[in-house]
Formats: sequence, structure tokens, C-alpha cells
Amino acid sequence: MDLYKIRLDKISGSTNLVKVDQTLFKKEKRLQTCIEENLELTVGPSFVATEFTVGKYRLDTVGYDDEVNSFVIIEYKKTTKYSVIDQGYAYLNTLLNHKADFVLAYNERYDESQSINDFDWSQVRLVFIAQSFDDYQRDAADNQDIPIELYEAKLFGSNELMLNKISKENNVQRTANNVTKLDSPVSNRETTKIKDVKDLRPVTEADFLTNCSENVRELYATIKETLLAWDARFEVKVTKVYVGFRIERHNIVDLLPQKKRLKIWINLSKGELEDPAYLFRDVSHTGHWGNGDYELSIANDEQLEYILSLMKQTWRKHIK
Repeated sequence: MDLYKIRLDKISGSTNLVKVDQTLFKKEKRLQTCIEENLELTVGPSFVATEFTVGKYRLDTVGYDDEVNSFVIIEYKKTTKYSVIDQGYAYLNTLLNHKADFVLAYNERYDESQSINDFDWSQVRLVFIAQSFDDYQRDAADNQDIPIELYEAKLFGSNELMLNKISKENNVQRTANNVTKLDSPVSNRETTKIKDVKDLRPVTEADFLTNCSENVRELYATIKETLLAWDARFEVKVTKVYVGFRIERHNIVDLLPQKKRLKIWINLSKGELEDPAYLFRDVSHTGHWGNGDYELSIANDEQLEYILSLMKQTWRKHIK
């Protein structure tokens, strides 16, 4: 992807595009420092530790994803001469077999007293950040069931950084006869038993949608398509209890596809939503999974246009 600067010719009044040359990070450490100091903005997790030594490895960066309550390892690469699967699995297995070390690092960083049972070990993942990946690396990580993500980091000029998450296109999952099965979320305590990366299974949209009625799947698809049409910056964040649609790491709307209904949360505080039809209920004092104080459960599209207009309120508020 090329990057251009827009320049106006003062004499002719024409608009000219000037290509910004891509440069290379001469040292891997410069990229690491840049990302670590802006970790939540760029990759999402909060920072826990750098150059973290555990077992026989030294991990570049350790982060914590509060939305899925799990740890994230971030590794920075200058070349393409490595296997994302082999190295990724080695690091994730190290994490799973040294859980106490990661909990201790988290507690020291945030002055907490959490235990192993307080974290979800089934959703740990590893992020590789490099200036480029070859086809073999892309293909190896292109599976929703593999907890490895790839980000390309490109430096333009001396101070323009472009960070691009490589999307996963392969939706085939590791289940018998390729049939996806949605299991009930297990407790954090149960996930402490996981000691091998092969037992990890990142939650996907398909997990929620497989057991839903066709009507619920269509409702979900319509809302998703509408949100993405409003703003290309929308990112889909899947957790065990909802699918979040967010911009710049901030959830706008959360959806929970159920067997015959679709549950919706709008991320606005009590009193902020203008809902003349009073469709959404106030859950500000009620336990709920999604973000915000407004919740609704629907079974059809009879009032979908009105519901989308309410969603647009929170989108407009958060993009100001």
C-alpha cells in the first residue's frame, strides 16, 4: 500500500500527490519501543512487561486484553526467516505452562493480588509484528482456530507509521466433519487446566451463529453490514459472551446472537439515548455482558430501521 502527501500548487491551484517513500526499521528495538509505548492504541492490550524472561525464552512484550481477560504475547521481527507456527506455539506453550509468572508480572505492574483462577487461559494469543510476511507465513496463520495474529508495520519517511492487521480468510475450523460446535463458556478456573496450545480455541463469529435460526443470522448480518457501511474503521471483537463492534478500541455496539433472538447493547450511559419508542431497557443497575446501559432483544426486523437509528446515536457520539 502506497502513501501520498497532498500538496496544493499555489500557482496553478492544482492538487498534486507526492509519494512518500517507505523506509526500513534498521533496528527491531525501535519498532518494539514505538509499539510498547502506544500498545493500547495500536494493538489493543494494556502493557504488562517488556523483555520478559520465562522458561527458556525471552518474550519481547507481554500485554493484557481486559475484554477477554487474557494475556497477549507480542513479538517483533525484522526478517521473514522463521516459522510463525513453530515459534508461536513454543511461546504460547511456555505461557500456558508458566501461568504463575504471568500473573505475578501483572500483579506487580498494576499493584493487584490476582490469582491464576482470575484469568481466562483459553483466550491467550500471540501477535507477530513485522515489516512484511511471506506467503507461507500468511497461509500458516490464516485459520480462525489458530491464536496467532499478524500485523505489518511500515515506516514512511522518518515519522509516519502504518500498522495493518492481516485478516484471516480461512474459516474452516478444527471440528469433526468441519461442523462448528458452540460450547458453553467455561469458567476461568477450568481454563487453568489448559497446558497445550492445541487445546486453545479462539472464539469466532461462527461459534455464535451456528446454532442460531436463519432469521437471527440475517439480523446479525444486516446490522454488521450497516455498521461497516457507516464507518470502515469498525473492528469486530469477538469475546466469549458477545461480539463487539468498535472503533479505535472503543465498543460502539455489542451483539449476542442466540438461538431465536438477537440481543443488542448500545454503549451509552443512562440518560444519553434518545429512544422515543422506549424499546431499549435500562440495565444500568442490572448485571449484563455488553457495554453500555441499554439492552434490547429482538426476534425479527420489524423495527430494525428504528433500532439502527438508535445505534447511529452512539456511533456519532464516539466519533466526535
